[in-house]
Amino acid sequence: MTIQIVDTASVFQKAPKPEALEKLYTYRRSSEVAEFLKANSFLVPILVEAYNRIGDYFGLQPEVVLEVVRDPEFHKAVEIFGYVISTLTPDEAGRRLQQFDRNWFLKQLSRTKGLLNFDVEFR
Repeated sequence: MTIQIVDTASVFQKAPKPEALEKLYTYRRSSEVAEFLKANSFLVPILVEAYNRIGDYFGLQPEVVLEVVRDPEFHKAVEIFGYVISTLTPDEAGRRLQQFDRNWFLKQLSRTKGLLNFDVEFR
């Protein structure tokens, strides 16, 4: 596995566009994610910032997968999840995610309009 260093400052010199996020994130069901981000483009700069913040807790160049998720009980409730791929123990990954939430993400909730969330996925 090769690691590609991505300078987010150079990728997003102007207002970031949804398709540019593919340099940072992996899309699960890519057309669905692309459509969601196009319809909710206000999330793009938040996702750029989030990627850098996730790196503070999960290491440089974290692997994060974006997926559109529908609430099975409320079909109209749709949001996008960023799953941080981790090989850490569940306890350690949970602790780091909780720190990320407390120190940054929870302060962004009004900006996300409830359409963005993060979790950990294990390998």
